[in-house]
Amino acid sequence: MHKKKGLLILLSVLVCHLAMAQNDERYKEYSKEDDIAPGLSNNILKLKKSYKLGDGITLRSSAGSFNVSQSLQTSFLVNTANKDLTNMSSTFNLTRARLSISSNLFDSKWSIYGRLNLPANYQSVTSGNRSFNTVLQEAYVEYRPSITHSFSAGLRADYIDSRETRIEGESLGFINRSIVSSSFDAIFDYGFRYKGIYRLGGKNLLKSYLSVTTGDSRASLQKNYGGFKYGVRLDYLPFDKFSKGGEFYMDDLAREEKPKLVIGVVYSYNNGASSALGTNGGRYIYGDSLQNELLPNYSKMGSDFLFKYNGWYAMGSYFITKATVPDNIAGEFRLNGSFNTGPYTTMTSDKIKDTVRTRLNLGNGINMQGGYLFPCNWAVSGRYSVLTEDNISNNFADYNKSYSVVFTKYLSGHNLKIQTEIGFDEFKNALKTATQKGNYYSQLMVTVQL
Repeated sequence: MHKKKGLLILLSVLVCHLAMAQNDERYKEYSKEDDIAPGLSNNILKLKKSYKLGDGITLRSSAGSFNVSQSLQTSFLVNTANKDLTNMSSTFNLTRARLSISSNLFDSKWSIYGRLNLPANYQSVTSGNRSFNTVLQEAYVEYRPSITHSFSAGLRADYIDSRETRIEGESLGFINRSIVSSSFDAIFDYGFRYKGIYRLGGKNLLKSYLSVTTGDSRASLQKNYGGFKYGVRLDYLPFDKFSKGGEFYMDDLAREEKPKLVIGVVYSYNNGASSALGTNGGRYIYGDSLQNELLPNYSKMGSDFLFKYNGWYAMGSYFITKATVPDNIAGEFRLNGSFNTGPYTTMTSDKIKDTVRTRLNLGNGINMQGGYLFPCNWAVSGRYSVLTEDNISNNFADYNKSYSVVFTKYLSGHNLKIQTEIGFDEFKNALKTATQKGNYYSQLMVTVQL
């Protein structure tokens, strides 16, 4: 019996060393499990009796559980910038191939999560000591003193990004997230977080999320540049919680019998940002005349909502970003660590501040989308997104408007589905020509979760 207890402990330790990943409020249907046979110790490890697509492999005992699951998303894209749809190019992608590991211990008060995205092939624009990769997506430990409060520490998708980013990639109603999300959401970061659920009376719920993170994303494995990033999100649900975790996916697969709504407000403040939006810490490091590090402060605020009723859903968001730049910047550190003052000696203070701002994503964006799920499990959705850069900002909105329509066939919920999408990403006016107005595309994606 002691050997079996030791096996469970060993499995949990292996989870810690492999990676610890995110499963934040993700809806997942679990198959019914065997009861432990009378007369046997509750410490015996056992497999689930049955399996449903998306369950993964689960071992359980009275001390806790251990789960391993996989997901795969493959896509095929055809696109062109020409109005007459000539000179098409095509791309085949492994968008996601994830291995997720989770363990719940001590009556589920402690959880360990780990996730790798195996096809990640990201080449950081930094080099040397500032480079990093994206294979490790999430790695954290969570403590839940009660069902309404939880604390977590480690790497995970953040609470303080847009609502569509809080939805797992496998549960999106579109093939990709919107241009607003890609422009302003840092997504992953290391830090400490709190989540609390409060009932205000009747069916009114308030969810609060607090976070203190590095502000450098996965680059902070090597060093945390600048100070910390502080964030808060408040979500108000006037009609109680969504059915079957419907707050965390797009199409109304639960076919809500009564209207459900969540409205959120978000604010974050990055004390010392060293990349365009906090995803590649250490990309730009500035200093004063004594070579003391100086960094701009970067803030983001916004609001979003999700509504569902009887197969219909609507979701929208608005976000805006701002920055404050120190007065006494005299140069910047090269990637090799040397300090370069050259171009800064001839600049005015205002010109130096403008140079710093041209390396940050500054502006605002609006995303609106909605759709309907037919009883035959076919869904159709449309999306419109628009970006507006500040006059002085990083160039993040070559495509400042996006239009798309997606058709989805759910064969087994989000565990097996086929999606096809057509769309148009419109160039901002300065980039339009007589023959090219933007990017016309069509793509197909298959999602499988085991």
